[in-house]
Amino acid sequence: MWFKKKQPEQPKPVQKTNEVREHVGKTLQRDLNQIRTTSNGVNAFGFGVGTNSVSINNIIKWHLSEWRNQSRDATLVNPIARKYMMLSVDGVVGSNGIYVKPSVDIDVDEETKHTINQQLEKLFDRWAYDASKFSIDGSMTFDLFAQVLEKHRCRDGEAFVRIHNFNRSIKIEIIDSARLTQLNNAVLADGYISNGIEYNKYRQPVNYYFAKYNPVTYTYDATSYEVVPANEILHYFVMDDATQERGIPDLIASTKVLADLKNFQEAALLAKRISASVTTFITNNGGNNELALDEGEQDTAIYNEYLEPGAIFELNANQDVKSVEPRNGVDGIAEFTDVLFDNISMGLNVTKQSLMGSTADASFSAAKLAERLQATTFSTRTNVLINKVLKPIYTAWLKNEMLNNSKLKLSFSDFDDLVCARYIPTKPISLDPLKDIQCEVAAIDAGLKSRTQVISEMGGDPRVVLQEIENEKNMNKEVLDENQKTDEGINPTNGD
Repeated sequence: MWFKKKQPEQPKPVQKTNEVREHVGKTLQRDLNQIRTTSNGVNAFGFGVGTNSVSINNIIKWHLSEWRNQSRDATLVNPIARKYMMLSVDGVVGSNGIYVKPSVDIDVDEETKHTINQQLEKLFDRWAYDASKFSIDGSMTFDLFAQVLEKHRCRDGEAFVRIHNFNRSIKIEIIDSARLTQLNNAVLADGYISNGIEYNKYRQPVNYYFAKYNPVTYTYDATSYEVVPANEILHYFVMDDATQERGIPDLIASTKVLADLKNFQEAALLAKRISASVTTFITNNGGNNELALDEGEQDTAIYNEYLEPGAIFELNANQDVKSVEPRNGVDGIAEFTDVLFDNISMGLNVTKQSLMGSTADASFSAAKLAERLQATTFSTRTNVLINKVLKPIYTAWLKNEMLNNSKLKLSFSDFDDLVCARYIPTKPISLDPLKDIQCEVAAIDAGLKSRTQVISEMGGDPRVVLQEIENEKNMNKEVLDENQKTDEGINPTNGD
């Protein structure tokens, strides 16, 4: 029937799909927007949210883990950060470490003092420079311990040392600062826990809550702690604030500048690679450069090809190859890099010459000034290392030695006088040693220094050195007297 006849389906027009390309923001524009919109962390002090968190410890609580990871990564892959860490170790500790020389101040004669000093020095050296006796794992001696400890402080901002006392001996252990999580905070009945450290009401450390270590997965369990008494822990860091509880890595002040220098160097290398290559494109002069597709869509043909150097290709009809040769590279790379190095040096508190390890265009006077400035910076950190770590270690060793060594025959009533010692750092190589000696001689002649003081500053034992000098004078005098007697005993012959 006519009413059952199916109507033919009308073909639907094919809608042309337009390709919409996603707009990719420019890198420079993204960096500028980030600089304009990124907060500087002032609210972390509490100025914008109240007065209950006005403390540097609040910033440490939220950012210490991130700062530590950035610093550890930089000291592994960044040559500038790596150089700074090694420079700090060489300047603060030195190649031979810091030598501990006992210098007791008890009320006895000089000969007895010298005997006690020699005895204590010999015993301490036997303990400190024997790895099996000094460190708990038998891996470090006293000098290597100081060098590794300074690396930890420079990289992590702080270092922890635990003094173990068992089997009538003292053992030293370096604890990873990442084990002391800064997110462990609580209020206690007679104190509080802040940044993983328990304090009493007078802000004195009571216990340290170190996360337990899993040696199989190489991870720390932040929910399970090993509570260590504060009298067993030495916390080594340089304080920037009177109430500061944890250390801040040295590289944090220069992290942004180091990133800028890295980005600029990568951009310069990319620009040089582009300028050393040629970009080509293919032109088609035909009237129709569109491909007919089954769907009826119309797309423009896209050519994406890499031409090998020296290769010969045959083009299709009406096609031509045109090239674009970049002419300009990166301008002002030396000036910009020099400015960034200035900022990095200021952030690390070292001279640019020492940081780069370069002697290019370096004059003697500039090198001498850089040496003086660098020595002042490192001596400040050396003083912190001595007072916070080395003195407590020597004190703990002397107490243990006096308790267990009956041959010493020393009284604990004189302990404050017996614990006195001189901590002698490695003397750096001078640029002009002759002038340095002349300066010391002038100070002695002017009455500003004594010979004993000068010898002590150079690391020697004044009593031994002066005695050796006196013996040499006596020996020289005896030789001269013998030569004079020999000359007088020879009678000249007159040929009679």
